[in-house]
Amino acid sequence: MNYFQPRTAAERYSKGRPDFHSNTIRHIKDYLHLDKKLDNALDIACGTGLSTKALLEIATHVYGTDSSQEMLNLAAQPDKIRYAVAPAEQQPFEDSRFDLITVSSGVHWFDIDRFLAETNRLLKPNAWLVLYENHFIAEMAGNDNFTNWFFAVYLKKFPSPPRNNAYAWTTENLAPKNFNFVMEERFKNAVSFTKKQLALYFTTQSNIIAAVEKNLFTYEQVESWLNQELSFFFDKDDALQTIRYGNWIKYLQRAC
Repeated sequence: MNYFQPRTAAERYSKGRPDFHSNTIRHIKDYLHLDKKLDNALDIACGTGLSTKALLEIATHVYGTDSSQEMLNLAAQPDKIRYAVAPAEQQPFEDSRFDLITVSSGVHWFDIDRFLAETNRLLKPNAWLVLYENHFIAEMAGNDNFTNWFFAVYLKKFPSPPRNNAYAWTTENLAPKNFNFVMEERFKNAVSFTKKQLALYFTTQSNIIAAVEKNLFTYEQVESWLNQELSFFFDKDDALQTIRYGNWIKYLQRAC
C-alpha cells in the first residue's frame, strides 16, 4: 500500500510536515565540500517537495519524483523544479545524468536492491547518493513523559506499518552494487509546535494514514483523540513546545 497516495494524506502532508531540510542540506554541502553548485540533482520520493526545494541551495537544475500524483499536485516551487511521477526503482531519466541523488525519509519503502541498481544507472561516475532521515524520537524539551506517552500510548493505538529498516548498509553489501559506503552522520533537529500543529503532524504519519485508510478511524476521530491526549503537554493551545527529531545522513558514492 502506498500510504501517501490518497489526496487527503497529501493535503495534510503539505500543511503538517516540518521543513527541516535546509539544515540537512547544509550538512551535506559541508561534507561534500561544495564550493559551487552542482549541475543536476534529483530528489526521489520527494512528496510535496520540501526536501526538493532545499536542493536549490546546492544545484542549478533540480528534479523531484514521487509515486504519488496527489503529492506532486501540491509540490513546492514547480516553476523552479521539474517534477515527475515515477517509482523509486524506475526513473524517467537517461544514464549518468546526475551529480547527486537524495532521498529523505523514504528509502524504507523501496525495493532497495532495485533502487540501488537504478541510482547506479542514473549517477555520474564518483557521484553521490545521499540518504537521510528526520525520524520522530519523541523528545520534548523539559518533559520526559511525552516520550513515555508516545511509545506506550500512541504507538499502541496506532502501530507503525511494516517497512524495510533492516537493510545492510555495509561496504560488503554495497560494493557489488557499485557503491562505496563512505560515512554516516547523526545529529538532532529541533522543531517547535503548538498543540494543533503537532496533532496535524501526527496525522501525516503512515501510522495514522494506515488506520484511516483501513476504516478503523476517521481523521476527525483521530484529531479529537489527539487534542485530548496532547492537552497534558500544552498549558495553552497556542503554547509552543520544542520537539527534537533524530537525523541521520548516509553518504554513498558511486564507485566508477
